[in-house]
Amino acid sequence: MGVVLAEVRNSAVTAAELLDLVRRSDAGAVALFVGVVRDHDPQASGAVVSLDYTCHPSAPERMREIVAGVLASTDPGDGCTVAATHRIGHLVVGDVAFVVAVSAPHRHLAFAVCEQVVEAVKAGLPVWKQQFEADGSYRWSGL
Repeated sequence: MGVVLAEVRNSAVTAAELLDLVRRSDAGAVALFVGVVRDHDPQASGAVVSLDYTCHPSAPERMREIVAGVLASTDPGDGCTVAATHRIGHLVVGDVAFVVAVSAPHRHLAFAVCEQVVEAVKAGLPVWKQQFEADGSYRWSGL
């Protein structure tokens, strides 16, 4: 139990991969978050076609710290197993960008830890995205 994976990588990730890492015979619940590249953004002038994610060199270590910190504060009884991966590189609409899987004895804990990991990573991981639109324009976010 604990953090079995907390990484930043430039290769594809699937929900099934992370689910396999957190499954346990004593866990009655698995919560899953899958963030995918969407075709729109309220701040975009047109359709979004792709994203380029880049990160600070400290991002892999920071990911481990964030996930371990959330787990320590939300699951002091050590009942959860967590796996989290954030992609970097070029992604197109529909690609998976961020996955968090959490197994726990009960659903309430699994949901709570999953949500807190997602929010903490979104707030604290030094990852930036360059968003490309159909008309050739682009913009940066997360800087």
